[in-house]
Amino acid sequence: MLYILQIILCACALVAAVESAPQFAPQFAPGAYYPGTGKFVPIVSQHFDLNPDGSYTFGYKSGDGSSRDEAGVVKNRGSANEAMSVQGQYAYSSPEGAAQVSYVADENGYQPTGSNIHPAIVQAVAEQVSNTMDLPNIPKY
Repeated sequence: MLYILQIILCACALVAAVESAPQFAPQFAPGAYYPGTGKFVPIVSQHFDLNPDGSYTFGYKSGDGSSRDEAGVVKNRGSANEAMSVQGQYAYSSPEGAAQVSYVADENGYQPTGSNIHPAIVQAVAEQVSNTMDLPNIPKY
């Protein structure tokens, strides 16, 4: 009888230990790990237009002066060299001052221009695109 009682007691202890272990991975809570500045920045205006031909425009302006505008069109539609061509700009304020960047993203890569874009970045992108176009089986635009 004592032996059965010991087995039951061990089984109950085992069940209690298993049940007390965490059952699920903790959920990610951004506010708990990455607290924001606490400042709410309203969106003053925004637009998004998607056309049947695949072209689009979108943009926004926020209460802190940051903004973004972008337009994209499909080039060479229906051909083996079909590609999206995007032009846009964004602006924001930082501790270093105001920043404004204009860009083109097409078959020649992402090409940013602006006073805060380091020339080495532009050169690196141009080299990457050139190296990629030299690879076999890459469509030439």
